[in-house]
Amino acid sequence: MHRLPLILCAIALLGSTLSAVLYFEIGNSKKILELRLADAGVHATKLEAGLATANEQNGSLKARVGALGAELEGAKARAVASESRAGELERDLAQAKTVLSVYELTARALADEVAALRDDLADSRASNASPEAVLAYKNTIAELERQLATARNGAAAPGAAGASTAVFTTRTGRATVLTVGPESSFVVLNFGSARGAQLGQKLSVSQGPGIVATVQISDVRANFSVAQVLPDTLRAVLQKGDSAVLIR
Repeated sequence: MHRLPLILCAIALLGSTLSAVLYFEIGNSKKILELRLADAGVHATKLEAGLATANEQNGSLKARVGALGAELEGAKARAVASESRAGELERDLAQAKTVLSVYELTARALADEVAALRDDLADSRASNASPEAVLAYKNTIAELERQLATARNGAAAPGAAGASTAVFTTRTGRATVLTVGPESSFVVLNFGSARGAQLGQKLSVSQGPGIVATVQISDVRANFSVAQVLPDTLRAVLQKGDSAVLIR
C-alpha cells in the first residue's frame, strides 16, 4: 500500500522531467526553425535582388543587341553604297580609257588620211588634174592637219564649219582596220563621215587575197567609224592593218 504512492510520485517526476526535456527540445527546434526561416528570407531577398539585376542586365543586353543590329544595317548600307561608288568609278575609268583610245585612234586615222591624201595629190598632179581638184585636195589636207593637231592636244577633232570634206574617187569606200575589239567582235576603221561613211553600211575585210569577215558600221565619226563584225561571216582572227572595202 505504501509503494503505490511512491510509484505514482516517481511516475509524476519522470513525466515532469520528460515534459521539461520536451519543452527545451521544442524551444530549441523553434529557434532553429526561426533561424532557418530568417536565413531563407535573407536568401530570398538576395535572389529577388539578383533577379532584378538579371532583368536589368537583360534589358541592357536587348538594347545593345538592337543598337548592334542598327549598326550592322548601317554598315551594310555603307558597304552597298561603297560598292555602288566603286562601280561608278570603274565605269568612269572605263569611259575615260575609251575616250583616250578614241583620241589616239582619231590621231592615227587623221595621220593615215593626211598621208593618203598627199599621195592622191601627188598622183593628181602627175595626171594633170584640174586646178579645182588640186585645190580641193590642199584644202582637205589643211583641214585634216588642223584636226590632227587638235586631237594630239587631247581634244575632240570635229570638222570646222564650211571646211572641205571632199570625197575622192580614188579612195571612196576603202579603209584600213586601226584596231580590233575583243575576240574580233568589232573593228575601228579609218573611214568616217568625211569620206562618206554612214550607219548601216557593210564592208568586207580582207587579209591578202581572201575575205575573212563582213562588218557593219554602228558608229560614225568625222574621220573614223566603229563597225560590228557579223558573227556568221568571221573566218579568221582579224588584225590591225587588214583592208576593208565598202559593199555596194
